[in-house]
Amino acid sequence: MSLNIKTVEELLAHSISMETDAGERYREIADAMEVHNNPEVAELFSVLAGYADKHAAEMEERAKDLVIPHIAPWDFAWEDKDSPEAADHFQTHYKMTPYHVLQLAMKVEKGARDFYAGIAKESRNPEVCAMAQEFAEEESEHVEMLKGWVGRYPKPENDWYDDLDPPMMHE
Repeated sequence: MSLNIKTVEELLAHSISMETDAGERYREIADAMEVHNNPEVAELFSVLAGYADKHAAEMEERAKDLVIPHIAPWDFAWEDKDSPEAADHFQTHYKMTPYHVLQLAMKVEKGARDFYAGIAKESRNPEVCAMAQEFAEEESEHVEMLKGWVGRYPKPENDWYDDLDPPMMHE
């Protein structure tokens, strides 16, 4: 799929959707972790949701004087069905630790960075290129921040793959 986003308005529509999706997904996972009595992980996902909400608000502020196009969910320039900044439910587990949360968060932040870097490289609109490059640099800063957080939480000796009684997944 081509990342050739032609206008600043189209780029902001993608950005707002990415940040909104990220916040919603983090909150969903936080709620699931709370249900599974994993409050430390739930809290960390809630913090990440707050950052995504803040970034969505910043994008909306940048877009306030523009006419942002409505993009149907299937017409976004994502490589798959989810935005690059939405955490994958299937990469979570009720026994995950803060270390795992940060690994997942780094993966989605890198996905967002790469998405914006691809737009900056492919777009023929200089304004889009400049804004996408700015957004890619911001996502790189988020990755670096998360790398700093990883040092606070050691990698666990045992992983959830050792779960002898895993929860059942609904089809």
